[in-house]
Amino acid sequence: MSISALTTPTVANSTNKSDSKSLSSNYQMFLQLLVTQLQNQSPLNPMDSSQFTTQLVQYSSVEQQIKSNATLTDLKTQLTANTATNLVSYLGSTVSGDGSTATATSGGATWSVNASDASPSATVTVKDSSGNTVYTSTKSMTKGTNAVTWDGTRSDGATVNAGDKYTISVSGSNSAGSNVTFSTDFSGTVTKVDFSGAEPILYIGDTSVSLWNITSVQKASSTASTSSN
Repeated sequence: MSISALTTPTVANSTNKSDSKSLSSNYQMFLQLLVTQLQNQSPLNPMDSSQFTTQLVQYSSVEQQIKSNATLTDLKTQLTANTATNLVSYLGSTVSGDGSTATATSGGATWSVNASDASPSATVTVKDSSGNTVYTSTKSMTKGTNAVTWDGTRSDGATVNAGDKYTISVSGSNSAGSNVTFSTDFSGTVTKVDFSGAEPILYIGDTSVSLWNITSVQKASSTASTSSN
């Protein structure tokens, strides 16, 4: 009795669990068929040793890929867990940074703008990550902190994609005609960490803060601070 030579399946390079299971299943099937083939080969026409060696080498590569996929999955899980643990430690800490850039959500974006004086008709400009102006409006600003909310609708009527980054700038004058200084620098205590989006978002009260906008972190119980500068 003879069994025709085995055909090695082509395996795509993937790290997801379903593909890893498929690779493992194919490898086990190969071993079973190989043993059956060896047991039932004709003594007068034995299996070609070069073909046998080639198949072993090919499936040895498959086995290594399965192990590599499992290792990469474990590393990804570990890194995700470490990131979550590190960010949770920000709760209760005072963070500072530049809040001019915000990550849009399905509801748009919100910035915290500090004004040196009241400005009855300040100009608000929003630009995308390429520097293109996507929205402008006028807004009455009070002296101190102002929440500027944009619903995510561009000037051309299109709606922005959640996860995209947008930068705000504000200019204006007071009732006497003198220029008002506007700043998006922020400082406050982290009250929440949100992991539901594409990237983690910290919250200072109701104001969202992108992790990448933070320049310094100070623990509530310590006077020492960690700075990105």
